[in-house]
Amino acid sequence: MPTQLRSIVDHATAVRDIQDYFRVMDNGRPLYSGSRFETLGSEGDMDPNRITATDLVAVSMLSVDVPAQASVGILETHAEKIGGLLSEIPAGLKFEDLTAEEFDRHLTEGSPADKLWALLRQHEDPWEIGQTKASKIMARKRPELIPVYDSVVKAVTGIKGSGEQWSVWYSAFHDGTSEATEFVDKPRAIRAESGQPHLSLLRVLDIALWKQGKRENRLS
Repeated sequence: MPTQLRSIVDHATAVRDIQDYFRVMDNGRPLYSGSRFETLGSEGDMDPNRITATDLVAVSMLSVDVPAQASVGILETHAEKIGGLLSEIPAGLKFEDLTAEEFDRHLTEGSPADKLWALLRQHEDPWEIGQTKASKIMARKRPELIPVYDSVVKAVTGIKGSGEQWSVWYSAFHDGTSEATEFVDKPRAIRAESGQPHLSLLRVLDIALWKQGKRENRLS
């Protein structure tokens, strides 16, 4: 799987795709609303340890809506617990810099991220937050650490389910081979050449995969 992931994204195509993704129309609005996913809102909306209403609107930029019941639960009922879990996930931690120990501490079963994932999913009292919406909410709060997972990513990468995505991506980034080092360098170079320095490496790959999947008529 790591070898497959590393070969999917073509550098030149990804640069063009990301530049297109961030185009602005003549009316001043973005061609793709997803280009505002990371930046929508004011400084007051960017508290790393609190999910805000603006965060939920930002998630809608990626073509999903958070249902009203889930919004109430996230913004009010479970806000304190969510904030506590977010505070245990370092805001500055980057996926490409994770040591094996840090991966185990922050992204494996029983970790704060895993607990937040389960809280957002609400399996015992479902409120229509599936794996796609949960990944996008978490990626909004921890863009450097949490990859987006949706049907397009699934189709293009072959990652079978959200339960394995963190470990699969970690192997692609960190299996100790020269190929892994080259793979990490690829989205860095794509980010630099496309002129979008604010993007995380995970988001660079997400946009490139999404654009590729759309060309191949994958479902979103």
